Amino acid sequence: MEWFRSIILHSLADTLDLLKDDENYIHMRLPINKITIRFEKNLKEKIDSALRNIKIRKATKSDANIFINLHKDIWTSTQMPYKPFSREIVIKLIEDPKVVFLIANLNDQDVGFGIVHYAGEKNQIGVISALGVIPELQRRGFGTILGLEIWNYFKKKGINELRCRVSKDNDKAYNFIKSLGFEELDDYLT
Repeated sequence: MEWFRSIILHSLADTLDLLKDDENYIHMRLPINKITIRFEKNLKEKIDSALRNIKIRKATKSDANIFINLHKDIWTSTQMPYKPFSREIVIKLIEDPKVVFLIANLNDQDVGFGIVHYAGEKNQIGVISALGVIPELQRRGFGTILGLEIWNYFKKKGINELRCRVSKDNDKAYNFIKSLGFEELDDYLT
């Protein structure tokens, strides 16, 4: 896991470094038991009907360049500092059993991604390291679809809660994460 921390620290720099406390970020959590069938149904009702054809797959090594291009397109459209991934690092992360890359496809076009990993002594915490949607699909429910897919993945794995962090300057992301039921967490690493 130490090499993973090193890769995250060097590759994602300040935008995705989830492994240390930082006064510029708000740490968030969502216990899996709060994700009820009714809650999921309410979220699904808010999704743009044009997005219901989205297919989400677990990335493989052959998706490395797809992820790199999506990451660049998505991050350079935000206020967040962009730090590119190398193909070598993406492949190492995709091959790591504690890391899951999800790629979302709509009408045969890859349009978003999610990166999650396990944390805690018994891998009982799922950490959303990154979630990105191409600009033209933002604010239409696409992030919600990715969030639901991440929840379903972790529920099947017996995870107790999800965690993430968001920049204090990123109101749009903070509001999105709150809309999914996440609450602020004082001590992120416990």
